[in-house]
Amino acid sequence: MTRGRHVLVAGGGITGLAAALRLADEGVAVTLVEASDRLGGNIRTAPFGGVPVDEGADAFLARVPEGVELCRRLGLGDSLVSPATSAASVVARGRVRRLPDGLVLGVPTSLRAVAESGVVSPAGAARAALDLVRSDDWAGTDESIGAVMRRRLGDEVHEYLVDPLLGSINAGDTDRLSLESCAPQLADVVRRHRSIISGLREQRREQPADPAAPVFHSLRRGMGQLVSALEDELFRSPHVEIHRTTRVSELAPRAGGTEVTLSDGRVLDADGVVLAVPAGPAADAVASASPRARPYLRQVESASVVLVTFAFRRDAVAHPLDTSGLLVPRPEGRLMTACSFGSSKWPHWSLDPERVVLRASAGRHGDERALALDDDELVEALLGELAELLGVSGDVLQWRVSRWPRSFPQYAPGHAGRLAAAEDALARDLPGVLLAGASHRGIGIPACIRQGWQAADRLTAQAAA
Repeated sequence: MTRGRHVLVAGGGITGLAAALRLADEGVAVTLVEASDRLGGNIRTAPFGGVPVDEGADAFLARVPEGVELCRRLGLGDSLVSPATSAASVVARGRVRRLPDGLVLGVPTSLRAVAESGVVSPAGAARAALDLVRSDDWAGTDESIGAVMRRRLGDEVHEYLVDPLLGSINAGDTDRLSLESCAPQLADVVRRHRSIISGLREQRREQPADPAAPVFHSLRRGMGQLVSALEDELFRSPHVEIHRTTRVSELAPRAGGTEVTLSDGRVLDADGVVLAVPAGPAADAVASASPRARPYLRQVESASVVLVTFAFRRDAVAHPLDTSGLLVPRPEGRLMTACSFGSSKWPHWSLDPERVVLRASAGRHGDERALALDDDELVEALLGELAELLGVSGDVLQWRVSRWPRSFPQYAPGHAGRLAAAEDALARDLPGVLLAGASHRGIGIPACIRQGWQAADRLTAQAAA
């Protein structure tokens, strides 16, 4: 893309910020608009007990390179930290039990470890073993995670291992989530192997993991440090303008580009547009110019989550808190969906070794009970469950409620095909308008960074052609 060109980036979350920086590095003039009064989207860090503690995402996958690359680009490489423990637990039949070793996205590769863990019954472990001898039954189309895992491994393994892990990542119901879009690693195994367990074992033999390599990274001052560094970099750039409390109202094609109408009434001409906003606002922006793309965007549902951060005295919690946290399967019927043992996972979250930090989450697709409760009611309900599961007693030293409405997109089966159709429609109706962000090709921080970079690079390549 040559100098003098102008790109409008809609959305100031991690995707839009990454796209804006990539374009600015190429000398492209960028106008970034964000509907809220802050940048960072689902990343937010604020003081809790005198130290920065994340209110949203607290880490990103270390093996996916874009997160580390962006941190290094911003001079944050020395601030990267990893969890103090990688072990995790799950609630099964009312008790907190360690997850068995050898899981890959919740799918067991060691049936002995599953049987010994007590997470599933002996009958449940035996049912999972049938995957090793069953005939190939891949449907040849994108199915839900639950449809495949229940068929191959049985209900119990799916409900107590696969769904808690993959469901918590997406705040979703894996009986309604696309295997292809939400778990591509598992989808590849299902396509290539008769047995999921055997396929994962072979994959691990061919690509052995480094036991010393971290699985996750965060930043010493929380993930908000990444947003602050991006914001500072963009403010220093002579190529970037940032407007908060401003959204894109409408997009219309014009010769060689796009006419952009903003919510404040301004009309801009852009040579390219990156729509790094949730699917709903994107649908509104393209509704007039691309009625064929709008239906796809309207079909992407979302889930809401509430996170409650607690501080207790260490002697007020009976559980040893010797893992990174626990997952709560749906059959347990609890309001809480997970609890991170924050000060065990991230020791820097507490200045006092006699003070522990726990972060409980509630809400997932199909379960909005937490949203109907006010803060006091929610805190009381979660305290009751923490008392039952972790032996929490005594007074709460501090608590904070962080609400994230409609923040987790749900990729239903066939998502990738519907996305491709929408992008084809946009290419015809609004050339140079690109979709990017969590609503489309992955909700993790590295996936969002990658989408922002890819959109920026595509606009650069189109201009150079």
